[in-house]
Order: sequence, then structure tokens, then C-alpha cells
Amino acid sequence: MNKKIEDFKHVAIIQTAFLGDVALSLYLAQAIKVIYPSVELTFVTTPSASPLVACSTAVNNIITYDKRGLQTGLRGIKFVANLLKDKKVDCIVSPHRSFRTTILSYFSKPQFSISFNKSAVSVLYSKRINYLPHLHEIERNLSLLTGFSGLKFQSTPTVDLEFEDDDISFIDYKLYGLGVKEGEKIVLIAPGSIWNTKRWEEEYHFRLCSMLKEANCKVILIGSKEDWELCSRIAINSGVINFAGETTIPQTLVLMKKASLTITNDSSPTHFAGLVGCPVITIYGPTSPVFGFAPRGEKSRIIELNGLKCRPCTVHGSHKCPVNTHECMTHINPKTVFDSAKEILGI
Repeated sequence: MNKKIEDFKHVAIIQTAFLGDVALSLYLAQAIKVIYPSVELTFVTTPSASPLVACSTAVNNIITYDKRGLQTGLRGIKFVANLLKDKKVDCIVSPHRSFRTTILSYFSKPQFSISFNKSAVSVLYSKRINYLPHLHEIERNLSLLTGFSGLKFQSTPTVDLEFEDDDISFIDYKLYGLGVKEGEKIVLIAPGSIWNTKRWEEEYHFRLCSMLKEANCKVILIGSKEDWELCSRIAINSGVINFAGETTIPQTLVLMKKASLTITNDSSPTHFAGLVGCPVITIYGPTSPVFGFAPRGEKSRIIELNGLKCRPCTVHGSHKCPVNTHECMTHINPKTVFDSAKEILGI
């Protein structure tokens, strides 16, 4: 079945995975709007990711799919499928490869649907594109567009984001309260992760914060409410600022736009920073950038411990090191990260 993207009036993207996955799917949304500006574009995502998607100027409508809460199970799938049918969505593009997403797409009864050949029950999609593990996730998602007739692989677009005035004012007020001066280097550090093995050592974060503070950088710890205790301990010991749990995702993006550098593990802040062009240092332990989730940007850096036979041990991370050493993280010292930060910051 050969179809042009212009054959459809209303396209939906389904991405209900982790926040970082949603961030990387926004490049796909942007590319669709660049190719076909008049298309109605709906994005199906989770409650936690909806505020992130709302920042994208390419997306016309958001359908929030609470797959682990109010809309769990088959009843929830049918409910969201009916929402898509009510909106007269006639084409679905799904970078998410889960069984639930495939069934949701099928029940929505679009005229045409595209996903990867590695998606669960991929036979239910109209078109299946080869999943290429060597590509970055952004390019991998963009490769789905080759499923449309006459559409060649697109170069990576810049994601157009728009923020509420209140969110911009909130961050300006917070920074003013901290006495941030014109030209002062703001360094954001996101130490948290839902996966314990992805977390760099708390003691190392404390030492890194101290080094950056001594270098006259304004260091701010960021994260969710769940990261507050961890960030609070680091802040108390190093004398830096703790914003964990105090900013929404859009406010975090505004803050990153004003920052000189973000330092994080292999998690969503890597991709948030990429969206707004903030240089990032990503520390990899049990996972690896070869999976396609490396930071983008000329100034961004990857820090990892090569030569360990046990890594990478997982795609997403785990709660416990399988060999009980956690060497992949404990052997990355703060000086290594600080030296990379100095290079990026020019200090």
C-alpha cells in the first residue's frame, strides 16, 4: 500500500514510553509539520509527558493516555481509540513498539498506520519500517517517514518550542532571587534516576558541585519531587541550590535555555537539554550511547568507563548491579567530569 502523507488530513503520533522517549519523538512531530504544514497533528502520550508535548508548536492536539491509572487495560485502550476516531484521525505513526500501542492503533481504525518491524504484533500496521539499532533514536523515529510514498529520509529538524509567559517569569524570578549576574555560568545537575544503577555516586556529586562552585559557577540541582531528598543531601553538603520538585517540565526547559551546561546520567534531562540547545554531559554506567540515546550537540560530551566486560548490562537500567560491583559508575571520578565541564564552559 503506497500512500503519500498528503493523502491524510489528520495524523496522530503515539508515544507513551519514558519522558526521554517522548522528548525524542518531538523531532518526528516537527518533521511532519515541516513536510506538511497544514496537517492536523495529534500526539498521544502519558499524563506526565503531556506538559512537555504542549511546548511543541508542531502539535495541534494532545490526548492524554493514563495507561497505568484511569485508562488501564482493554477498556482504557478502547476509550483512547474512540477519542482518536472522534477526531477523525486517518493516519497513525507510532515510534512506540509496545503491544498496548499496537492494539490502540489497530482499534483506532485509521486508513493507514506505520511503525517498526520490531513492534509487537507489527503485522497489524499498514506499513512496517526496519528498526535500525545503529541509528540515533531521533533518526530512527524519522525513518518512519520513509513509509510514505515519495518521501525521502529527512534531516533532523530543530524542534520549535513555545513557553507560557508565567513559566518564563517564574524562572526569571527564581534566578533573580539567587542573585545570578549577567554572564554568570549556570550549571544544572540532575543526579536522580528511577533506576538505581544509572545513578552516579552521591559523594561524587557533592565533590563535583564543590569544584564547580569554587570555579564561580552557579550550580543548581534539578529533578522531580522524588529526587528532592537526594538533591537536598547534596545541596546541604556542597552549598549549592536545590530546585528538585520546584519546577514543572516547561519551567525546567526554560531554565535549561538560560543555563550554560547540564550534567546528568543517561535519563530524560539529556534529551530535555538537547531540545533547547543546552550543552550536556551525560554519564553512562550500565547503559551505553550506542543504543541510540546519546546527547546531541557539538559541545555535548559522553563520559563512560570503557573496557568493562559486564557493560552495557541493560538497555534501560536496573535497580541492582548484576555483578554487585557498580564499577561502571564508581570508577568515574569527579575530576573527569569537572575537566569536561571546564572545557565546555571555557573556565
